Amino acid sequence: MSVTERRVPRDELDLDAEREVDVRGWWNAVKARWWLPVLGLGLGFAVGYALALGGGDVYRAEATLYLGQPFSPTGGAPVPGLATNPSTVNEIVHSEKVLQDVSKRSGMDLAKLRANVTSRQVSPPAGRRATVGTTPLIEVAVIGGKANTTARAANLLAEQVVQDVSPYVEDKISAIEERISSDERELEQIDRRLTIAQGGLNEVLGNRSLSTTERLLLVSTFNSTISFGEQRRGTVQQDLLEAKQALSLAENVERPSVVEEAAARKTTARSVGRSMLAAGLLGLILGTLAAILWEPTQRRFATR
Repeated sequence: MSVTERRVPRDELDLDAEREVDVRGWWNAVKARWWLPVLGLGLGFAVGYALALGGGDVYRAEATLYLGQPFSPTGGAPVPGLATNPSTVNEIVHSEKVLQDVSKRSGMDLAKLRANVTSRQVSPPAGRRATVGTTPLIEVAVIGGKANTTARAANLLAEQVVQDVSPYVEDKISAIEERISSDERELEQIDRRLTIAQGGLNEVLGNRSLSTTERLLLVSTFNSTISFGEQRRGTVQQDLLEAKQALSLAENVERPSVVEEAAARKTTARSVGRSMLAAGLLGLILGTLAAILWEPTQRRFATR
């Protein structure tokens, strides 16, 4: 009985060995021609720097915002709201309605404004951590081709953010101011009543035509009026003092504000550091590929 030898089709061969990546060979090729990755890195840095400088000058304007820290009506506890939401500013400055309005008022092209608005939290100085419970500062930045329109657009965006996050605090300030006005009016009325009562008491004490009984009765009445008025005056003064303290807290701590208005400064269209980093990384990759493919390419050309 003869055994017929069957040829195994090529696609049935075990190609696992051929599919293994020769990482060691690649590494040896890179070590042998290390100057290619280095050359690629250097050329990448140079190209990135040239592109950054050749990108033209633009203007950047940054406005710094304080969103405020709202408290409960009694001032006893912080209140969560728009001012404490980390997404608030970014959503407002990228709102299409806001961008359209700012574009009209500033004179900046809508498409350019839409593509060149950013917001970020201002980081604490190097080596310092942000204190827990503190409200961070927010920076709203706009990049544009003209100094005046760029700064105006950044300031308008900052004002819009402050306006959108302020309603609670503004209502609170209005209520406190009404309370202060009411207390001041009541103090004026109390002072008038006390003046009248004191004048009446002095008149009774100086009037010799009154009988002892009448004098005692009138003196007792005026003294009671004066005593009650002074007590009420002390209560209203204390309430007025607390209201003024609450108003100071609301205006200086709770109320959002623009800390620093934007002023345009000239800068490059591309970041020099980022352009050099990106181009250098690309050059390093290309140099590494050149080192790996150098020998196989030489063999292919040699066999032709």
